[in-house]
Order: sequence, then structure tokens, then C-alpha cells
Amino acid sequence: MPESERKEEILSRLKNIKGHIEGIIKMVEEEKECEEIMLQIIAVKKALEKVGYFIIESHAEKCLSDVENKAQIQKILNIMMKFLS
Repeated sequence: MPESERKEEILSRLKNIKGHIEGIIKMVEEEKECEEIMLQIIAVKKALEKVGYFIIESHAEKCLSDVENKAQIQKILNIMMKFLS
């Protein structure tokens, strides 16, 4: 997938999540049931995880191919592992 398409896909997913969060805020303001709110929070959490995985998948090769030394590679891998854990 070309870089511009990846960027648009990531932005689209993040904007969708932003709208979802705005919906949760409205639910809290309207004092909706805790269970309803928690279900929406779980959905946002899963959506954020999917975006993170997409970013890692899309950019891992590029990030690692631009690195010139092993210390930088290890730093990038540590960041990826923190996300995945």
C-alpha cells in the first residue's frame, strides 16, 4: 500500500475513534448506564489496538530499513514490544 494510502487509512481510523470517544463523553454527560459506557470504552480500546497494529505492520519495515546502527534498531524494537505487551 502506498504511503499516502496508509496515512489516509490511519487518519480515517483515528477520526472514527475520536467520534466514538465523543459519543462516550455524551453518554457520561447524559448519565447512561455504566455497562453501556464500559462496552463503548472496550470498543474504543480494541479500535486503538487495531490502529496500533496497523501502524506497526505498515511502518516496521520502513522504520527498520532507515536505521543505521543496532542501538537504534533495538530502541525501535523495544517501543514495538511495549505496544504489543
